[in-house]
Amino acid sequence: MRLFRGMVTVTLAIAALWTLAWLAARPAGAQSGPPDTLRIALVEEPGTLNPVVGTLAVESDLAAMIFSGLTRYDDRGNQIPDLAERVPTRANGGISADGKTITYHLVHNAHWHDGVPVTSDDVKFTFEALMNRSNNVVNREPYDEMLRVETPDKYTVKIVLRRTWAPAIDGFSDRIDGAIVPAHLLRKLGDLNHADFNAAPIGSGPYKFVAWHHGSDMTLDADPAFYRGAPKIPHIVVRFLENDNTMLIALRTHDVDVGDTLNISTFTNLAGTPGLIPVSNAKTYFEHLTFNTAHPPLDDRRVRQALCYALDVHEIYRNVYHNLGALGPGSINPVTPWYNHRVGDYPFDPKRAAQLLDDAGWKIGPDGTRARNGQRLTLTLISTASNITRAQTMVLLQQRWKAIGIDVSVKTFPAATMFAQAANGGPFYGGKFDVGLAALINATPDPNELNLNTDGAIPPNGNNTSFYHNAELTHLEDAAAQTFDVAARKRMYDRIQEIVAREVPYYTLNWLPVNDVHVPGLDGVRPTIVNSTFWNIADWQLKR
Repeated sequence: MRLFRGMVTVTLAIAALWTLAWLAARPAGAQSGPPDTLRIALVEEPGTLNPVVGTLAVESDLAAMIFSGLTRYDDRGNQIPDLAERVPTRANGGISADGKTITYHLVHNAHWHDGVPVTSDDVKFTFEALMNRSNNVVNREPYDEMLRVETPDKYTVKIVLRRTWAPAIDGFSDRIDGAIVPAHLLRKLGDLNHADFNAAPIGSGPYKFVAWHHGSDMTLDADPAFYRGAPKIPHIVVRFLENDNTMLIALRTHDVDVGDTLNISTFTNLAGTPGLIPVSNAKTYFEHLTFNTAHPPLDDRRVRQALCYALDVHEIYRNVYHNLGALGPGSINPVTPWYNHRVGDYPFDPKRAAQLLDDAGWKIGPDGTRARNGQRLTLTLISTASNITRAQTMVLLQQRWKAIGIDVSVKTFPAATMFAQAANGGPFYGGKFDVGLAALINATPDPNELNLNTDGAIPPNGNNTSFYHNAELTHLEDAAAQTFDVAARKRMYDRIQEIVAREVPYYTLNWLPVNDVHVPGLDGVRPTIVNSTFWNIADWQLKR
């Protein structure tokens, strides 16, 4: 299990100090919403509300409100029951002695929002939908290690694995690539990519979907028959704001009650605003550069290494992230016990970067830009639009890379466009870029990166958007997932991190804290280290 105690201590200490300063009375003229409605602000808008084909973090946030999983994660990253009565273990008989069968027993009082009972058939259908190659599913791990899902009765689910596979226990959680969807509504469809359900879903979570005004807001109502008890707040309005500046204004004027996953710049700019409570919580989110190794010259390791030596991660950490978050070059958070402390960030060394480019045949031309065989060294850097932190980072990257003779152009896209499936023209999953700046979320505490580091995870089958092939890396990720032996897994993940640090198919700039702000009187907010801040939204209470 990944532990985040160190970072949480620091960020919560900061939050506590800020809270004392910010708990003043509301300013005159501040707007207050209806007492029965919570107003949540998000910068990104979802592309779909169907968790089977979702790809965005905001889609996981909404899935946690509308849908249910077999399990979910609490604020400490512990796996806890959701639709399942208990989390399967070897001790309670839920995991077989050979590790190849996992058994879940479902609660008997869960219903879809149209009143139909949730049964084992829904879990089986969700598995079939995730594995259906006609559906545009980005992440099929760990489901591709499941041989079949059996339904001995309406409330028993047996997952039969192809082999012992430790990450399988993290499947079917309350997020995209896991939340359970209704068989009685979707089984009749050939594929789910463009289903009407995607914009007007029926879930089994604490809140019912009511309406989605695209480009503006979404309305959800509490389900009084929710199986864990009726949510405390009757109505939720989720507002999709244009950018971070709009978010800043909305929070300062109290037009919204919660600002979730705030940009670091927005979060720090809110210091001193009366009537707001900040919460900064460590997460398994890593903001990183993805190098498209299928695009020359980034197929040359020396060029990728040169880009890392030429950027100054400490400059970015200091000037862009305001010393929030943590540094660590790979895909395993440095405050967890899985981290290999023998690897570290590339030091800022422009001379070393220049030498690597010289060795690769890229020589400085008369205009200051490198060239080889008459071809200039130009790169396209892509990222999401309306993100201040990323905009600031890209400016620094352009400056540093230009200083060693690389001409960098920048393109930005709405998040839903950038991360769209390749079949739908998405530039990231379609490989239409040289360097990408984005964050990836580890949705579970398990350290495996099968969906990032392996040959089988190259799009459209996963998140290996570096399009990187490495037989040893693929073998190690596969082997580490096949044992419950922690010491053996640690040795393999140490070696994986060493390969990634040397080969740099991607390079992490910051382990992001997730920053939220909410009004006084909102009780029960307990951000988790994995998945969504809204994991326990049914327990939130609003007192105006």
